[in-house]
Amino acid sequence: SGRELPLVEVAATELEKMEWMLNHWDASLDLDVVPQVQRHVRRAIKSTAIYASKKSVFAHTGWKKIDGKYFFLLPGNEKYDVELKGSLQSYRAATTFNEEDLAYLSGFLYSDFIPHEVSFPCLSLVFLTPLNEFLRRVGHEPKFILLLLGRTGSMKSTVAALFLSFFGNFSNTDLPMSFRDTANSIIHSSFALKDVLTCIDDYHPTGRKESDAMKATMQALARGYGDKAARNRLTADIQLRETRPPQGNAIVTAEFAPDIGESGTARLFCVEMKPGELDLPSLTMIQEQAHGGMLMRCMFAYTEWLRKVYLADSESEEKFLAALKVKYERYRAEWRGKLREKEIKYHDRLPDTLACLEVGFCFLLSFLCQHGMLKADNAEDIENKLADILLDLADKQSKAVEQDKPTHIFIRKFLAMVECGQGSLIPADDCNIVLPSSCFGYEDEKYYYLFFEATHKAVKKFCEDQGEEFSISSKSLGKALADEGFINTDTGENTRSMRFGSKSKRVLLLYKESANKIMSV
Repeated sequence: SGRELPLVEVAATELEKMEWMLNHWDASLDLDVVPQVQRHVRRAIKSTAIYASKKSVFAHTGWKKIDGKYFFLLPGNEKYDVELKGSLQSYRAATTFNEEDLAYLSGFLYSDFIPHEVSFPCLSLVFLTPLNEFLRRVGHEPKFILLLLGRTGSMKSTVAALFLSFFGNFSNTDLPMSFRDTANSIIHSSFALKDVLTCIDDYHPTGRKESDAMKATMQALARGYGDKAARNRLTADIQLRETRPPQGNAIVTAEFAPDIGESGTARLFCVEMKPGELDLPSLTMIQEQAHGGMLMRCMFAYTEWLRKVYLADSESEEKFLAALKVKYERYRAEWRGKLREKEIKYHDRLPDTLACLEVGFCFLLSFLCQHGMLKADNAEDIENKLADILLDLADKQSKAVEQDKPTHIFIRKFLAMVECGQGSLIPADDCNIVLPSSCFGYEDEKYYYLFFEATHKAVKKFCEDQGEEFSISSKSLGKALADEGFINTDTGENTRSMRFGSKSKRVLLLYKESANKIMSV
């Protein structure tokens, strides 16, 4: 009829079968002549393909070496096309910057419209994230999630959106992902977000079913970002699929700390927010500047600085990688020393996390110094302030990890059951009475003498009734209690046979003082 058909995009896998003609265009085509039309169209495409323009469309962000030169890819890049799908379309690159933008950025270091205890770790993460590619290559890729923690009204999502605006145009209502999404979809999308920051918003389970689902998602995220690994899967012909682990960094907003165990909690770095802490007029002004692209322009300036100063050629790149490795390892060793000096019991992951955050902050300060926005003396004072903030947060983080240890959970739950009358302990010097069915064992001034298997079973059921998990076996729990010095193992065993009056019982000797300290924390 001479009617012009609309432009459509056809995948190469669809092209040969020609079924795309009816799939993409409407059914008003005359079905009797379609087979003939298909042959003509197929021939036309093949005969003119050599004249077609060709371009690369990247489906990921971050650093990419093209024709021997590094480029930082984001949608809106002037030279290369980057296409992100679905909720990731708010990511955007700036193409210019000016000195006024960097003056606003340096203002973040002095202004406390967001408390420095919140803004400094977030800034560290923002400027660490474009270094992911190079930290990965030297074996020190960031492996943690920054958890913004606070009850409703503390404006966690607003703050997260502000710091995400270095990489696009975001608000608290259009963050890239949330806990309404499935864990698989989040991890899948995170693979495309290479060397940029993302946010998974709104961890606040209400009912039991929702709680289980969100907890499973949080556990998957902690493992995905904490290990930078994804599950291996097979194709239909039993071949390994290419894995798609997260390649950037993430902020999670939550109303309360997720109950994901000691190992999961160790993969988080918690920053707490409280309602009323933010200077709203100043925050609104910065938000307006961010919506105008100010923060995106700052990130463009930062990545261009990295590219020109450290990635100009192969020699510069090699020196940069070597210096980055040395800087990270020096910071990690220093943090181990600081934590030991302050007698903070820390998980092995914590110094790595602190070193990564300090590396990001250090590069931010160097960037501002080289652009004349900060003096070296001021930069040193600000870095010392960051160290104090991180040390305080590390202390809180270590206590959170300690509380999630199975041994601590066992002791707290066991003593709570005794306190509320769901279990009982008999004085060791009054041991000839008939033991009640809820009896956990005996006690004296030094020990709780526990019937270990029965107590373990009771604690496990108590946790299940409260909607919590306590999956560790009694054998593993006994070993952990021994390793952490909570029980007397002078006989070489975790439990021993002892006589209480006329009765012989096999008991576990739990130090009373150590257990009561756990309960008082």
